[in-house]
Amino acid sequence: MSVYDWAVSLWRTAVPIIVGWVAALLVQINVDIDETALSNGLVAAFAAVYYGLFRLLETKASPGFGWFLGLARPPTYPQKPAKNPNPVYGTPPV
Repeated sequence: MSVYDWAVSLWRTAVPIIVGWVAALLVQINVDIDETALSNGLVAAFAAVYYGLFRLLETKASPGFGWFLGLARPPTYPQKPAKNPNPVYGTPPV
């Protein structure tokens, strides 16, 4: 695992914790949220849970669950070419 991957994993853990903490603070100071904002938030939360559930099922159970996301096949991303370990002299002969 690279340092970048490690930092990304920490960031992806910290953000939900911070968002939950801020939401708890808003509840404690009695911030009123109108029904439209609450409805929009619930729609966004449902969409996130829906995507996460079917993406997990697609990965762990069967690729057929991808149809619930529009296509039965997740996207593929090209691999980066390997870096030259010795850019001055080129790759060593085999």
